[in-house]
Amino acid sequence: MAQGTFDQLNDALFAQLDKLQSVSPSDVDKMEQTIEQSRAVSALASKIIDNANTAVKLMQFQATEGNGMTDMAFNSMNRMLGSGD
Repeated sequence: MAQGTFDQLNDALFAQLDKLQSVSPSDVDKMEQTIEQSRAVSALASKIIDNANTAVKLMQFQATEGNGMTDMAFNSMNRMLGSGD
């Protein structure tokens, strides 16, 4: 299973933006292909961000309503944000 960070996600999004900007508008087929790929990257990035937001909400709930954030939850969030192991 792939384990990425938000830094990696950010890098991937900017790489896709660079790819979009590098395609000549006169190359219609390549432009359409790159736009479709960009839509797929964007949709996947949105799902990753939604998942992270859900994890953050759960951890906020654990910290305020539960028994506090567990070490496992804390370590998982650190890895997701790119500041863990």
